[in-house]
Amino acid sequence: MAVGDGAFAAPLLVTSPTIRSGTTLVQRLLCSAPGGLVYGEEVGKDVEFQLQVLAARRLVYRHNGARFRQALSQVLDGETNDWIIDLMPGLEAYVDALGQGALAGMKACAAHAASVGRPAWGFKYPGMAPTVLPLLAEAMPGLRVVYVLRGLADTLRSAKAWGALPDAIQVQRFCDDWLAHQHFVHGWRAGIPLLVLRHEALVADPAAAIARLRAFAPIGEPDPGVVSRRINAPAGEAYREPEPLSPQEQEWVDAAVAAAPAWDGID
Repeated sequence: MAVGDGAFAAPLLVTSPTIRSGTTLVQRLLCSAPGGLVYGEEVGKDVEFQLQVLAARRLVYRHNGARFRQALSQVLDGETNDWIIDLMPGLEAYVDALGQGALAGMKACAAHAASVGRPAWGFKYPGMAPTVLPLLAEAMPGLRVVYVLRGLADTLRSAKAWGALPDAIQVQRFCDDWLAHQHFVHGWRAGIPLLVLRHEALVADPAAAIARLRAFAPIGEPDPGVVSRRINAPAGEAYREPEPLSPQEQEWVDAAVAAAPAWDGID
């Protein structure tokens, strides 16, 4: 299901295991460069939804393909006295059209980025569903992924400050998702241009992180001052201080960190 070519086929995806990992900081940094334009999470939600729907419909047509083809053949031969409420056109062309539609938003993003002279375009979407990542890579050959990692304790404290985790079940699930997402990407990364960027390293040494980003994508020179500006709330709202962890929450964090994959030699 490869769709498109050229710039359209090689977007940047800025993602992470969970929310509150630092993807917004990386997005701001990339957008501060003259050649970078990384769209936000609404674009990510759209493409994730469209690809999930596409994958589900492809399974339906693959499973029922013989029946659909037989019904079409019968109707074209003049046999219309049968159950044909789900009569389909030629499946190959139809499914290809669905694929084109699923990626229409991406094509619009690429066209807009090109129109404003930003060749390194993409979108940021923390915690993008692991099931969607291979679909996106299949649909858009040349996909490049900036994978932002942040220590789970700090990520969780920030998420709690946002009110995103109202109870212990949600906190435990957050830790599980942080771990599972990393394991998936660690195993899936073969053949995918992947830049693992640790949030802590970016903050401690912006110059080194910027050099890695520039080597990964043709963005030009970002504004290093972006890194020093702490923004974790919409304009007009005060900075939300991270909340402390309970002893039980710290236990969940420690267990997830101990089971996390090693990224040595990658970042």
